[in-house]
Amino acid sequence: MAIAYVTLLGRSPWAVVNTYYKILREGKGRKEIKRIYIFTERRYRSLLPKVVRALREISEAYHINPLIETVVIWDYGFFEADKKFKELFSKLESEGFRIGLDITSGRKALVAAAIVQIKDFPVEFIVYMGLLDMDFPDRPYMMIPTHMQPIKNFLGDGNETR
Repeated sequence: MAIAYVTLLGRSPWAVVNTYYKILREGKGRKEIKRIYIFTERRYRSLLPKVVRALREISEAYHINPLIETVVIWDYGFFEADKKFKELFSKLESEGFRIGLDITSGRKALVAAAIVQIKDFPVEFIVYMGLLDMDFPDRPYMMIPTHMQPIKNFLGDGNETR
C-alpha cells in the first residue's frame, strides 16, 4: 500500500532530514513512500527549499521519487493546522494511502493537531527521533553516532531502533 510521509518542520531542518534518512536506511516502507508533505509555520518557511532539496536527494539515492508538497501554517495556527491535517488525511485515505507521520522537528501546535487528526485515518507509523547528545545538533545523520539517535514508533510495532 502507498505511504504518504508527513513531516513537521520546526526550528531544526536536520531533524526532518535525518529522521527521513534513517527511515529509508532501515527500509521501513521505503518503496511505498509515494508522497511527502512538509508542514511548517510561517516563521520557518525560509527553511523549506533546503529541506525539500535534501529530501529529494535522499529519495533519489534510494531510487524513489515521491511527490513533495509543502504546507505553511500561520505561527501558532493550531486551528488552521487542525483543519489542514483533517483535509489532507481525508484526501489521502480516499486515494488509498496509509500515513507515516514524523513529529521529530514539529512545534507543539502542529504536533498536537496532527496527532489528534490522524487517529481516524489509516496510519503506518508515527515516529520521533531523539538526539541524546546536543553536541551534534546540526550534522547529517551519518556524522552522529547512531546510538545517539534512537527512533520511536509510537504505534509500538516493536521496530524501534537505537
